[in-house]
Amino acid sequence: MHRPIRVLTIGPAAAGPHSRGGMASVMRLMLEDADPRFAVRAVPTFVDTGVIARLLVGIGGMFAASALILFGRADVVHVHLSHGGSVVRKSLPLMAARARGVPTIVHGHSFNFSGWMDPLPGPARRLVRAVLRADRWLVLGQTLSAEYCRSLGLGDDQVEVLYNPVALPAVPPRGVCERRPLMVLSLGRLGQRKGTYDLVQAIELLPPDIRTQLAVVLAGDGEVDKVRQVITARGLDDVIDVVGWVDADGRNELLCRADIFVLPSHDEGLPMAILEAMAHGVVPLSTPVGGIPEAITDGVDGLLVPPGNPAQLADALRRLVECDDLRARLAVATRQRAEAFDIAGWRQELAELWLSLAGPRSC
Repeated sequence: MHRPIRVLTIGPAAAGPHSRGGMASVMRLMLEDADPRFAVRAVPTFVDTGVIARLLVGIGGMFAASALILFGRADVVHVHLSHGGSVVRKSLPLMAARARGVPTIVHGHSFNFSGWMDPLPGPARRLVRAVLRADRWLVLGQTLSAEYCRSLGLGDDQVEVLYNPVALPAVPPRGVCERRPLMVLSLGRLGQRKGTYDLVQAIELLPPDIRTQLAVVLAGDGEVDKVRQVITARGLDDVIDVVGWVDADGRNELLCRADIFVLPSHDEGLPMAILEAMAHGVVPLSTPVGGIPEAITDGVDGLLVPPGNPAQLADALRRLVECDDLRARLAVATRQRAEAFDIAGWRQELAELWLSLAGPRSC
């Protein structure tokens, strides 16, 4: 009987109080995979804590992962990559894998890899291409695939789109009700990139009779205090509640109560939060950036507005408030669309890739 394939996955610590975001969630999902064909081991190289802890985890993780590879403890190396410092932290393990002849996968999660790499000086770009050489690349969308290929000189046969997954709730989503106020939920790191201030301005632009029909909840880390100050300055404390970061149970509880999910991001990969909202049958209102328009079709299973446009965001919110039929139709369609991102299919695609790269194994 063959032993399990040893998959060494390198990236942020698995999702938890000190590790947040889509990459961390993917790390957790990989570690939770019970497929007996694989033994998945994670080496963290990043945590959401202080500078000293980040340095220790980053440097320690680089060398620990490289040592495991060089001493023959991995059959496949699966690296999760953002940009900037993430490239530095993953370069040493990738070089160790090439030296040891271990197949490698780079899983690109960056919302703006080309925007980071393209302005680099020529020698720096060549160095990045050299250290990031891998057998296969996984990216979060077709548009992002084209960007990675262009910036890194990758061939189409090296890159595969693997959308982020979602675990469909065991309990069916509740039906759309006509009660007021409607709960508008936004999950994610609060700040300019996620469009948090656009959403606050959009709420301010709504006519008073529409605004009073909403209860807006902003949940996430990031610029929490600054966002609260902006809300208070605009006199919107009675409409918008900033609850800060919530754990998985808190997130699911909010999604079970939400009617509309808003994430007006300026840059994205494919946010896990949007997929989780769709799986709960919560109508998504977002922007056509990154992989989002590959998950949401405007007017079919959600609404999309241009990023950085609070007036159009306010108009879309008003439509969802005024038209119960529109909201009900979109809620049904978005739950059906979420099934295409079910975690079972994602795990099967990963398994096929790992098996194809691992090759013959000793017993």
